[in-house]
Amino acid sequence: MNAPRSIPPPPPDRPDWRAARDVPHLLRILWAQPPVRLIAYLLLLLAAVRALMWGSQLLASVTVTVIAAYGLAFLANPLLAWLESRRVSRMVGVLLLLVVTIALTTLLVMTVSSQVTGLINGIPDLARNLKDITSSGLDRLDSVKGAEGIKDSLSKYIDEQTTNLTTNTGPLLERLVNAGPDVLGTLSSLLGWLGQLGFIVTLAMYFMLDYDRAGRSVLSVFPRRWQPTLLRLSDDVSSSFGGFLRGQLLLMLSTAVLATAGLMALNVPNAVALGLLSGLLSIVPYVGIVVAAAIPMLLAISQGALTVGLVAALYFIINQVQGNVLGPLIMGRTMRLSPAAILIALLVGLAVAGVPGAILAVPLTTLFKRWLKRYWMTTPAYRGGGSIDSGQ
Repeated sequence: MNAPRSIPPPPPDRPDWRAARDVPHLLRILWAQPPVRLIAYLLLLLAAVRALMWGSQLLASVTVTVIAAYGLAFLANPLLAWLESRRVSRMVGVLLLLVVTIALTTLLVMTVSSQVTGLINGIPDLARNLKDITSSGLDRLDSVKGAEGIKDSLSKYIDEQTTNLTTNTGPLLERLVNAGPDVLGTLSSLLGWLGQLGFIVTLAMYFMLDYDRAGRSVLSVFPRRWQPTLLRLSDDVSSSFGGFLRGQLLLMLSTAVLATAGLMALNVPNAVALGLLSGLLSIVPYVGIVVAAAIPMLLAISQGALTVGLVAALYFIINQVQGNVLGPLIMGRTMRLSPAAILIALLVGLAVAGVPGAILAVPLTTLFKRWLKRYWMTTPAYRGGGSIDSGQ
C-alpha cells in the first residue's frame, strides 16, 4: 500500500505594506515585490547611463589623449620588440624612435610646407584646367535642344566653388598677416595644439616603456575568472586591427614614396605634397587612388597631353603594384586573408556602411575568422561526423 503523498504547505502570503512596523520593515516589504525591484533596477540603470554620459563629456579630452597615446605605443610595440630581440634595450629603442620621428617630421614639415602653400595657391589654375576640359567636352551640347545652358551653369558653378575654396583655404601665413587682433588667438590655439601633442607623445613614451605592465594593469581590474577570456579577446582584437593598421600604414607610405618619385621624375609641380596626399587618399578603397590621380593630372595639363598621359600611367602602375604586389605581400602576411575574401569583405562593408564600412571590413573579417577558428571549429558540433577530406 502506497504511503499517502504529503502536500506541501501553501506559500505564505506576502505581508501588506500597511502592516509595516517601521521604515526598515516597510522597505523590506516593498523590496520583496517584483515590480518594485524592476522599477528600482531600471532607475539604477538610467542613473548609471546618465552618469556615464556625463563623465564621458567631462573627460572626453582626457579619454582621447589616453587612447591616442596608447595607440601610438600599440603601433610602435612590434618595432620595439624587434629591437629588443637585437639586444637593444627598450629605453634606448624608445629614445631612438623618438629622435628619428622628430627628425623625419621636422624635415617633412620644412619640405612640404612651401609645397602645400603652392598647391593651395594653384587651386585657381587647377579649376581653370578643369573648366577648360569640361567646356571642351560640353561644346556639342549647345546644339542639343534643351541642353543649351548646361555648359554655362557648370562653368558658373566651378567658378563659385573655386572662389570659395581659395578664400577659405588660403595660406596660413597670409591669414596671420591679415588677421590683426586675431593673431594672438591663432597663436595661442596653435600652442595649445602643440602642447596637447607633446603631452600625447610623452604619455606614449611611458606606455612604450611599460607596455606589458599597462595591459596587465587594465586586465587586473576585472574579476579573475574573466581575465583569461578577456586576454584572449584582447589578443584577437589587437592582432586583427593591429595588423591591419600597420599594414595600411606601410601601404600608405609606399604609395606616397612611389607617387612622389614618379611625379618628381615627370617634373609635376609640388610633387612631395601630391605624393603625401596620394598616400593619405589611398586608405579609401578604389576611390582614393582615382581622386589622387585626378589632381596631378589636372596640374599637368599646362605641360601637355604627353605629361598628362604619363601621370595617368604612373598612377595605373602604382595601383597595380599596390594591388598585385605590395598589397598581397603586406596584407597577406598581416591579415592572413585570401584576395577573394578581402574583395568580398570590401564589397560587403561598402554596401553596409559606405566608405567607413569598407575601411573596417578587412580587420572585422580577420577578427571574425579568428573567432570562428577559436570558438566554432573547436566545438564537438563542428568536429563530429565526417569531413570533406575523408569522403564521408
